[in-house]
Amino acid sequence: MDESQLNLFETKADLRNNAAVQCRVVDDVATSAVLESPKALGAYYTDSQVAEFLVWWAVRDASDTVLDPAFGGGVFLRAACKRLRAMGGNPSAQVFGIEIDPAVHRHIGEKLCEDGVAPANLLAADFFVTGPERMRPVDVIVGNPPFIRYQKFSGDTRRRALARAAEQGLKLSQLSSSWLPFLVHGIRMLQPGGRLAMVIPFEIAHAAYAVPVLKHLDEKFHSVTLLTFRKKLFPDLSQDTLLLLAEGKEVRPAGQFHIRDMSHAGALAAIEKADRHPIPGVRRLDRGRVASGQQRLIEYLLPRKARELYGEMCDADHTATLGRCADVGIGYVTGANDFFHIDHDFATSLGLPNDYLRPCVCRGRALAGLRFTDADWNTARERGDAGYLLHLPGAGRLPAAVGRYVADGESRGIHKTFKCRTRSPWYRVPHVHMPDGFLTYMSGNLPRLVANAAGVVAPNTLHVLRMHPGAGLTSNIAGLTSNMLSAVWQTSLTRLSVEIEGHAMGGGMLKLEPTEAERVLVPILAKKDNLEALAAELDYIARSGGDEACQNHADAHLLRRGLGLSVADVRLLRESAVLLRGRRNSRSVLDERN
Repeated sequence: MDESQLNLFETKADLRNNAAVQCRVVDDVATSAVLESPKALGAYYTDSQVAEFLVWWAVRDASDTVLDPAFGGGVFLRAACKRLRAMGGNPSAQVFGIEIDPAVHRHIGEKLCEDGVAPANLLAADFFVTGPERMRPVDVIVGNPPFIRYQKFSGDTRRRALARAAEQGLKLSQLSSSWLPFLVHGIRMLQPGGRLAMVIPFEIAHAAYAVPVLKHLDEKFHSVTLLTFRKKLFPDLSQDTLLLLAEGKEVRPAGQFHIRDMSHAGALAAIEKADRHPIPGVRRLDRGRVASGQQRLIEYLLPRKARELYGEMCDADHTATLGRCADVGIGYVTGANDFFHIDHDFATSLGLPNDYLRPCVCRGRALAGLRFTDADWNTARERGDAGYLLHLPGAGRLPAAVGRYVADGESRGIHKTFKCRTRSPWYRVPHVHMPDGFLTYMSGNLPRLVANAAGVVAPNTLHVLRMHPGAGLTSNIAGLTSNMLSAVWQTSLTRLSVEIEGHAMGGGMLKLEPTEAERVLVPILAKKDNLEALAAELDYIARSGGDEACQNHADAHLLRRGLGLSVADVRLLRESAVLLRGRRNSRSVLDERN
């Protein structure tokens, strides 16, 4: 279907008088084609309850024109037809849809015709090729944009998408997922005063690359409301989601941000039944701090007193972010761990010289206690969690045994793997440095920060820490060692900060990217005389008494005695961390039930 068939050039008065268009017959589409292709395109179809709520909220007048720019299963367009018909509108002249997948467009389009959508109003195209220069903006945009991660979001579609965002003054990061430019382009396709209601990924609440879009929402709309849910909207999807409700495009004053955390999508029915605008029970956000990325949206899921206390801790002289104390990065990348990571017996059998072997730790489960020691490395090596890295620095001639092993690798095609084929020579692993500490980046509880007492190296299965040199540091940070840092990491303050700065993954896991880890808050004591001794005590407790005992000891010495916090304040920090951790863990339980 040509784009010119999708036109919105009639006036609103004309729209009401347009006759319904007779549905055309479409060919049957193979079920497999319809079901398999959407997931590859990032499509996860929304249930009718959520779609009907979003349409109820957004469509408020019988003359409203409605567009779903990625209609997929058609649930939003069906809800729009139902809503407009009940209000006395004409769905065949007011409801429009775009769908990039031809098979889905044909199959679902037939069903939408039966619901009252005109065939000419269903466009088979990429939304990014359809702009206001070819299609009149609408009053309402609803839908569920494609959730395509940047790794698969490529080619011409990506270039068009980022170009559309750039037209609106937004230079989005190369790490951006497809929904970000999709949302920006959707805003462009709204009339002044228009409303947008969409299901979007929760990463808008935590990803640094989403901050420009938050700012764009702040600038473009009179009011923005975010609805979050303790039970996931898409149980089978690792991606967490929320509902975005934005109204009053270009209506001044702009920039009211609100949030409401709800138990589950079923709670939307009560709001819809009450037929009240705006949404009741919301919390008002600090729009400046949220839109600039200075404050995380997840903080607003905490009680007010907890938010205020955490804010005070962020601004206090006796706290610092991890990034002020150390650089956080990823370990080396081999491109073929099975080839480059070898155990001692195998190296001996090949006759590989010790000078070409670097002791390494490969898995987070090897990190016991607060210090990774030689004894820990030997234990991990016996379990297969540690060993040696074949490290071939410099450009000299390889020893005969090493040369034979490299030749064997080439015979097995190791040199053709992605990372290996992009470096010269392929067998020299770059960026192998001994860090001061390690940080696990995926955890069900608290990511482990451990000092590197064994002096080993690590691959990118772990984050690595390098302490900042003393020069240029403030007095309260100068002199801090990795042992001390592992001690202050154990407090309830840091555990809460980890929940705020990290982001939840599938199965209730928490992930910390390096930039997120560098924002985590730690307590810093002016006097560090006893911190090394405390680190040793906590190391012993962590190995023998467990995580909770370690937290109790750290809170007593660092928060109560060191920072002078009250028992009630420490309890509030601890309970807040438990609240956020329980929220992501309960979602994994709910996933299993459903």
